[in-house]
Amino acid sequence: MKRCIKWLTAVLVILFSLTPVIAEEKMGDITIKYPVDNVTFKLFYLGEWKAEKINYQGAFKDAKITDDLNEAADALSAFVKKNNINPSASEKSKDGEVNFSNIKKGIYLVLGEEKIDNKVHYRVRPMLLSMPAYNANTESWSTIVNAKYEQETIPSNTSLEVLKVWKDNNSKNRPKSIEVELLRNNEVYDTKTLSKKNNWKHTWNNLDGDYEWTVYEKTTFNDYSVSISRSNRKVVITNKLNKETPPKTPKKQSIPQTGQLWWPVVILAGIGVVLISIGLSKGKADR
Repeated sequence: MKRCIKWLTAVLVILFSLTPVIAEEKMGDITIKYPVDNVTFKLFYLGEWKAEKINYQGAFKDAKITDDLNEAADALSAFVKKNNINPSASEKSKDGEVNFSNIKKGIYLVLGEEKIDNKVHYRVRPMLLSMPAYNANTESWSTIVNAKYEQETIPSNTSLEVLKVWKDNNSKNRPKSIEVELLRNNEVYDTKTLSKKNNWKHTWNNLDGDYEWTVYEKTTFNDYSVSISRSNRKVVITNKLNKETPPKTPKKQSIPQTGQLWWPVVILAGIGVVLISIGLSKGKADR
């Protein structure tokens, strides 16, 4: 009996010494190159990349945003401003750089504030980033990117045109009209209705050039996803009809394991049972 207890004790010591602890979640860092200092950049966690698209989470869960990553950034930017969403992190540019650290895995939206410097208006283009970044199937937890931006001499007055584009093959279910809001420094300044009567477009004139002006689609539709593109004083809002298509079979990927590993425990437990059985057999033989 004493031998049996010794064998059991030895097995338990081995099992507990080899059982892995829960691994800490891996974190990364992002460096953004930008020439203007003291500009606030904000990082917004959107969700995870699944089945070839962003699986939106949190404040973005119900956003009707296009799956086209080339067109999603501007629409997400307008969504953030309209809904006053708080960022996951916020940092100011210094010495031509903005640095974010301890960034968890996921897809992020990066927004930079507009700034006027020596009568020049700088506007950072919204962009999407992945953590980690992937380049030729190589995983990187340290990302360096150049911010895209526009600059122009400040006019005393400016204008902004909005144009609605439909991608639905002239669907009979297309709405007869929509409402768009003009935001001045993230607050609603004006609302206009777009329809066939005005060729789905409108231009605001004599806008104060010292303010930031944004257009947001107030009306949302479950059957359509929205994307927004902007070039200086023209905003194009595109609504694309969502077609029901069979879901894509996701490609098998090797996902880094950041949680606890249990397979060694199962194997060691089996070995332990065998050793205990041997110990009991020897105990009986010694008697």
